[in-house]
Amino acid sequence: MSRLKIAHLSDPHFGTILPGVTEGLIASLQEIAPDLILITGDITQRARARQFRAAKAFTHALKPTPFIAVPGNHDIPLFNIFVRLFDPYRGFRKLFKDQLEKDFVYGDVAVIGLASTSRWRHIQGDFDIPRIRKRFAAHKFDARVRIAAFHHPMDCAKYIDEKNLLRGRENAMTLFDQAQVDLVVGGHIHDPYITLSDDRYPHVRRRMILAVAGTCLSWRTRVGAPNSFNLIEVATDQTPRITISRMDIGANQRFTPNGVHHFERGDGGWSPG
Repeated sequence: MSRLKIAHLSDPHFGTILPGVTEGLIASLQEIAPDLILITGDITQRARARQFRAAKAFTHALKPTPFIAVPGNHDIPLFNIFVRLFDPYRGFRKLFKDQLEKDFVYGDVAVIGLASTSRWRHIQGDFDIPRIRKRFAAHKFDARVRIAAFHHPMDCAKYIDEKNLLRGRENAMTLFDQAQVDLVVGGHIHDPYITLSDDRYPHVRRRMILAVAGTCLSWRTRVGAPNSFNLIEVATDQTPRITISRMDIGANQRFTPNGVHHFERGDGGWSPG
């Protein structure tokens, strides 16, 4: 049995941050004291060295809390074509100790980090499905709850964001179904959204939770979506339960709940609980 509290941050875009926001997020996270901080990509705005240095200072300020992160499309250089082609994740690997995809296992909960970016795509993401299948097969996660984390979203609230959803997502969802994934988290569109998989993916037998986090630090916010992150709480005692709270920034630069979703798992997968 496990109780795990995850601060799911996304799209900080170091290089586009207003004064005081970083300090407010650090103070809020220290108050919440999560068991894991998960960052789903776009750590930087343009994958520049100074932006990765700012991200490093941020991660150091939150030690000793465990961190895992996956890259976003902005973490690959856009204008430095040579680096983009031959060493696209150089800055990211240096920051996160050469780990492009990292997992975190806490009791019987597993968080599996996946890279959905590509040097060949500026915006959209895609999976090499055979590679991801081998990755799941190689990791015999003895977990009651499995969380897949990557940058690009699997669902969205607004039609304008349809173009930003993961390419090949139907095949990815089939794979997640086979791997018994419970929760899929991402970012990219800066518009927080939490839903179940059955509306968009009726072919998937087992309902999963799909969660998108907003931008936690950048001024590049959406209408109605200020800086925010998702606080995910997982409990595996008896019936597995997941609670996701959207944490929005306030006037005092602290992040507080703005909407809470409760889910529990039954025979057909996850339902509001």
